[in-house]
Amino acid sequence: MGPFLEMMRSTLMSLAAAGVLSGCAQLASLAGIGQPDIIIDPSRTDALHVSIPALGLRGFAERSARNGDVVSWSMDDTVTIAVNQGVIVSTRGLGDDLMGADAKQSISVANGAARGWAPRINGYMNGAYQSYFITFQCRRADARPSQITVGDRRQTVTQMTETCVNETYKIENTYWRNGNGLVLKAHQWVSPAVGYLETTRLLR
Repeated sequence: MGPFLEMMRSTLMSLAAAGVLSGCAQLASLAGIGQPDIIIDPSRTDALHVSIPALGLRGFAERSARNGDVVSWSMDDTVTIAVNQGVIVSTRGLGDDLMGADAKQSISVANGAARGWAPRINGYMNGAYQSYFITFQCRRADARPSQITVGDRRQTVTQMTETCVNETYKIENTYWRNGNGLVLKAHQWVSPAVGYLETTRLLR
C-alpha cells in the first residue's frame, strides 16, 4: 500500500474514533426538505443549496470553516460538505459518507483542464469502522457553453462533465463554471448509498 493510502487510512480511523459518523436519522430535522424551488433568503449573502434525491434532502448550507482551498459548508450542525474549488472531497452526517478523496483529476476538470485519463481515489468507512477505498479512472468530455438558473438569475456558464469508471461503477460528475472561474453548480457522485449530490452556489 502506497504512502497516500496509508495516510488516508490513518486519517479515516482517527475520524472514526472521534465519532464523526452520523446516522441518516439526523436528516429529518434539516430545513428545506421537500421544497420544490430554490428561494434565496434575503439575509444570506453566500450560501450553498444542497439536494440529494436518494435521501430526500433539500436545504441550505452555510460556510463553517476553511482550510486552504477546502471550504466546509454546514447544514444545521448535522451535515457537513467539504468542497475544494467546487469539487466535493468529503462529507459528514449522510450515513454512507465520503471520508476523504484524492480528487486532483476532478479539481482540474472543474477548472477547465485535464483531458486524459487519470485516477481518483475515494475513501470510506464501513459499519465496523474499517476503511476501504473505491478507485476510478476519470476523463472529461469537451467543455461546452450552457446556461443555468441560480435563484432568480440566468447565468451563462461553461459545462464540464467527467466520466469515472471501474469494474463496478460508471459515474458522471458535472460542473458549471462561470467566467470568473467559480463553480456555480455541480452534480457529483458521493457514495453507493448517497448517490448523487447537487450543489448550487447562491451569491448576492
